Amino acid sequence: MRKKGGNIFEEHAEKIVLVIVGLVCMWLLITRVFISPNKVLLYAGVELGPGKIDDRISMEAELLKLKLDGKPEPLPPYERRIDAFVEMIDLPIGNIDVSLHLPLPIHSSTDIRDKRKYRIPWIGEVEDAAISYIRAVAYEPIIEIDEENQYDMAVSRPNDIDFVTVEAKFDVAGLYGRFYDSFAGDDVEQKQWRDPCLAIPVFSAVQLQRQELGADGSWSQWQIVPRTKIELRKKMFESVEEVEDLPPGGIKVRRLQFDDAEVRMALLQPEAYKIASAKEEWFPPSLHKKYVEQQNEIEVEKKRRAKEEEKLEREEEREKAREERGERRGRTTGTGLFGGQSGGRRGDSTRREGRLGTNRTGRDRRSRNESLDTYGGSGTSSRRREREERAIERQERLAELRATSRSTTIDDIYKELDDILITKKTNLMRMRDLLLFWAHDDTVEPGKSYRYRIRLGVFNPIAGTNRFNEQDEDLKNKIVLWSEFSELKEIVKVPGTLYFFPRDVKDAARVVTVHVARYTLGYWYVKDFAVKPGEVIGKVAEFEPAEDERNAPMMPETIDYTTGAVMVDVVPVNDWSGGRNMYARRYYDMLYSFDGGGIEHRPVSTRYWDDELRIKLNDITRSQKEPKEPLRPWDSKLTNWQLAPGMGYRNEGRIGTSRDRQRGRTRESRYQEIDR
Repeated sequence: MRKKGGNIFEEHAEKIVLVIVGLVCMWLLITRVFISPNKVLLYAGVELGPGKIDDRISMEAELLKLKLDGKPEPLPPYERRIDAFVEMIDLPIGNIDVSLHLPLPIHSSTDIRDKRKYRIPWIGEVEDAAISYIRAVAYEPIIEIDEENQYDMAVSRPNDIDFVTVEAKFDVAGLYGRFYDSFAGDDVEQKQWRDPCLAIPVFSAVQLQRQELGADGSWSQWQIVPRTKIELRKKMFESVEEVEDLPPGGIKVRRLQFDDAEVRMALLQPEAYKIASAKEEWFPPSLHKKYVEQQNEIEVEKKRRAKEEEKLEREEEREKAREERGERRGRTTGTGLFGGQSGGRRGDSTRREGRLGTNRTGRDRRSRNESLDTYGGSGTSSRRREREERAIERQERLAELRATSRSTTIDDIYKELDDILITKKTNLMRMRDLLLFWAHDDTVEPGKSYRYRIRLGVFNPIAGTNRFNEQDEDLKNKIVLWSEFSELKEIVKVPGTLYFFPRDVKDAARVVTVHVARYTLGYWYVKDFAVKPGEVIGKVAEFEPAEDERNAPMMPETIDYTTGAVMVDVVPVNDWSGGRNMYARRYYDMLYSFDGGGIEHRPVSTRYWDDELRIKLNDITRSQKEPKEPLRPWDSKLTNWQLAPGMGYRNEGRIGTSRDRQRGRTRESRYQEIDR
């Protein structure tokens, strides 16, 4: 019997469950069977059920068939899109936020947990510093040189250049030994701290510094000389000395970049300008000194040969004159086998032979005397033999002169340069000799004086770390470890390229004739200008070659004689000069000014010039008499000036240096005519 008043949910629980199950089944039947969610997205966003997919595909196929069977529809006309493209390129970026920077890797190699400690080695001293200065015509690039535009690939033109080179020597083997002791040798406290990678020194910089002599006689502060214009790694070789200034990658990447054969060659022995002058060549200072001495020997030998030839010609003329006088005397007095004239002529011949000082042996002299006795001494055959013997003597003396060799030839100097140059195969660790390195200065200015000092830098392999001993803590942030400076006491005085010399004056018209000399393309050119008060001394003028210079090579079209000085006035001067013996001086003084403020003066008379100005004019006048020679082609070398029989001096050229041949740099001719 069922209880009354019970819970309705308990009484009908099974029915409620059946109803819920039935509702769920009905929902599933409707949503999953009658209303299927399985739709396919086809073409233009149309949803299709499984049963309508085939119908849709069939309809699309029919439409495609109709299009294929029908006539082609014409394409729409082309619309120009260039204006829209240009607008996109010209779109200003002012509204774009460019202040976001990507994070860069930390270049500090500091490791707090690293307990290794090292002693920083002593770098050493540079020795035997030397300096050289040359003025020559060189091939100067017309574009900026960098790693993309290298000097030997860029278009260059001949131009005048003043060039200073400073060299020094360094004990590389000793440096390697000290680095090994400090980082991988017995000086390291614990064996596990020894690091062979740190024990290899890597050169980081060659620093050349200079001082300039001021007008008051004092020297300026030391200034770092920049790398030359033809250096393709100028930015790379800029000295970075503090850890915080290092580029990304830190000291490790920096050392890897500089530990390359090409970089090392360019750093320690940088390339010089290619010289175009016919009588000048670049060598390191120690070799350039030998080159200058060798050139002086050539000039002395050339003068000696000319003097000897002139002497032989005079002797030959005297002999001919004696023979002519003897023939005339023989025709008037007669000669015979035992005549007095024969004996006298034989005596004259013997004395003449002694005076000539020939190298014939005694047997040759006896043979000659026998011939004279046989033929009577004064006969035609005797005189003919004497002339032949004297001609042989002259040929022997000329041959002996030509065979005289100099102590040093230009080829010897080139060979020494090849031995000095470091290459890719050079092992610095095993160098027995001192390393010769140098630096150039192509920024000197004419008319100024300089003095130099040089030093060598090596990377600090543990810069920015905590691996220093207590006594070297001050080097923690130093990237470069420097050697001591090698200071040069020699002063380089760069001569001027423009001078003017007042030579004559017309008192009534107050006009001064001024010689203006300009150095252009290796030679001096002089032109006279008639200058009045208030006029500029000199101007740009067309070059007018002399009669013997019309066929000279590489002549300038115009020459800039502008001095920048303005003639103020010309005044007469009456004064006294001399020491104990006073004498009166009367001459004219030309007053001129460069800036309109200070006024300078120069005597018009050559007699009252200072010695320096007088010597300079003599040098310029003497150099103008030298023949102008053609410029040398790109990368050509001077060879021996050889004494060729009957041809005088001749010059042969060779192309390339050992380093250029190793790098594979070949070039037929680098000189190109550039329109000025």
